[in-house]
Amino acid sequence: MKSVERDPRHFVKKAANIKEAVCVGRYMGVSIEKVLINAPIVGGDEVESKEGDFTLVKVLYTNNWKHRISTRANAVKMIDTDGIQHSCRTRLYPYQMNSRVKLPENRYVPFNFVSPEETLEGEAKTRGWLWFPTLSSGIYPKRFLFQLYICEPGEVCTPRVDEETLEIVFMFQLTQLLPETNAFLTLEVESPTQ
Repeated sequence: MKSVERDPRHFVKKAANIKEAVCVGRYMGVSIEKVLINAPIVGGDEVESKEGDFTLVKVLYTNNWKHRISTRANAVKMIDTDGIQHSCRTRLYPYQMNSRVKLPENRYVPFNFVSPEETLEGEAKTRGWLWFPTLSSGIYPKRFLFQLYICEPGEVCTPRVDEETLEIVFMFQLTQLLPETNAFLTLEVESPTQ
């Protein structure tokens, strides 16, 4: 990975396709595995059910350090093709509980949108989904920034001893690569049971 010239703690990876969407820093690596744009999600149970559209990003965090690191979702930003910055959404329990993707003709497919572990042990990995707001028609994700705070060995909050930012920039033309369905757009189609 290449660090930004004036900031050796900021690592940038320009991805020509979704398989190249991997950025590795000194402490952590992150891969973007899938992106679901404007996915209609229904979550909850018979008592409380909520419906909303979200842009969902499946990531894999890899801790390259020998000590634990926090992957705090609130430190992840998405910048769209219009240059608008979006924060990762948290506290979406009603949508994450018994999630179903709404398909045309009012069909629903169950899907497990598990979040990544918030505390990642040394030399371990965690995979999960990050939730972002829906995007306007014709607008797509362009850049993702993952800000990581490195604390004393054994700590995940304080005292902070270092930090790094991992940035993944999509260099491909999303408007040409995304197949459109009646429900939502995906960068990579996957089986709803995964």
